[in-house]
Amino acid sequence: MSEQERLMRRIHAYHFAAWELHIFLDTHPGDCQAAKQQEEYRKMADELMAQYEATYGPMHHSSSDTSRWAWINDPWPWDVNKEGNK
Repeated sequence: MSEQERLMRRIHAYHFAAWELHIFLDTHPGDCQAAKQQEEYRKMADELMAQYEATYGPMHHSSSDTSRWAWINDPWPWDVNKEGNK
């Protein structure tokens, strides 16, 4: 597994943990420890995302074209080879 994949897995793990605590807090809104832990996980995910983007580039594609159908012009996953070329 590459360093990029490891970093992405850590980001996903923190997002997942924060989301699970979010769901828990729906039924336990007074649990201050869970709320604190959720915030720590969210901050850690944000820090890791910033690290990822500084090293590997944007995590999410953003287009300057605001057309509702602009996404259709992007390459599809099967149109890109392993090196990221069309």
